[in-house]
Amino acid sequence: MNRVEVLQNQTGKPTAASGPRPIVVLGACFLDYIGYVEGMPKPGETRHSKQFAKGFGGKGANQAVMAGRLGAGVRMVSVVGNDGDGQAYQAELAKNGVACDTVFAVNGAASGLALIFVDRNTAQNEIVICPNATDALTVEFLRSKTQNYKQFLHGCKILVCQNEIPLATTLDVIKAAHEQGVYTIFNTAPAPSAEDAARITPYLQHVSLFCPNETEASILTGLDVKDAASAFEAVKKLQSQGVADVVITLGSQGYVIGAKGSAPQHFNSVRVKAVDTTGAGDCFVGAMTCFLNKGKSLSDACKLANICASVSVQRKGTQSSYPYPNELPPELSA
Repeated sequence: MNRVEVLQNQTGKPTAASGPRPIVVLGACFLDYIGYVEGMPKPGETRHSKQFAKGFGGKGANQAVMAGRLGAGVRMVSVVGNDGDGQAYQAELAKNGVACDTVFAVNGAASGLALIFVDRNTAQNEIVICPNATDALTVEFLRSKTQNYKQFLHGCKILVCQNEIPLATTLDVIKAAHEQGVYTIFNTAPAPSAEDAARITPYLQHVSLFCPNETEASILTGLDVKDAASAFEAVKKLQSQGVADVVITLGSQGYVIGAKGSAPQHFNSVRVKAVDTTGAGDCFVGAMTCFLNKGKSLSDACKLANICASVSVQRKGTQSSYPYPNELPPELSA
């Protein structure tokens, strides 16, 4: 297994690859291949990309990097290929303050990648992911590599998961973490199939904070979530299934928060001129997690995370668009 034991992060301080970290992110590490186009191609149509970029992505790693850039103690749990891309990714994580001793290199496999089109006119994107080595992140593999999760759950306060790795692994780790008193965050992106939604529902009792967008919330609840009012109903249904807290993101309509014991509330998003929305949701989740770990309320954490995401959409790229503390208002960098 390739490891990056100690590297320099953005501040020049060494980042050790071992020791307990309060935030653990379980998810995918993908290389992003981004083409910027004047309108999305239609079936059978070929379009020219006037600009191309390669960068680091994957929802889990994106969230870990955003939290790491804000100074949170973060560990990434993932797999990469035993190739140059995998080694580069481990180095990139460490540079951003993310411990990567539980990022495992799989022999004979390529690192995961994402093919992304970004419409230069609307800033919207379309993404196709190729998991590659990520498919090796099974329950059996991860338990054998981490002493039944002890290697990363020890000292963990917040676990963050998404839906880009084998679902059985995500659900198994969420349940194990919840049983150990860890605050669990489940961001169900990309949207699950109806079959996977049925598998997720029994595990909602182990989820402390459920964080879907409107499409994912619709799939999980069977409701047509399209605005704040319908999101309120989705929050109530999710909480009736065992979830403590809920944050439903609604794109340009902002987001809805349903904290345990309180009525759901709607908040508007920060209005900016977007250039590229790729990874904005991950920026929000990573920043929100960091601020929760710093002791902010869920409402305040989301408000600050919304500002971080508004900065990211004004730049091109995924992780490359994520702000550092010195690029944010003082109240966010404290």
